Amino acid sequence: MNWLNGKKTYIVSILMLFVSSLNLITGNISLNEFISSDSMTLLLEAMGLSALRAGVKQNQEETIYEVVKKINFPHAG
Repeated sequence: MNWLNGKKTYIVSILMLFVSSLNLITGNISLNEFISSDSMTLLLEAMGLSALRAGVKQNQEETIYEVVKKINFPHAG
């Protein structure tokens, strides 16, 4: 299960995107109905979840870089 580290949130987000747009893709509802439905909320939540995960990953990489820099070069900056 190590290969799923850092990818589970993206998988859930993709599934949320798929589920929210399924009625629109199949033609069960029109674009106007889609925009005013709960599916649009789910779509926006999925995009927000992806953006949040990307931000956390970037912050983790920056933090790790700073810790390694302080360990190897304690008197620099």
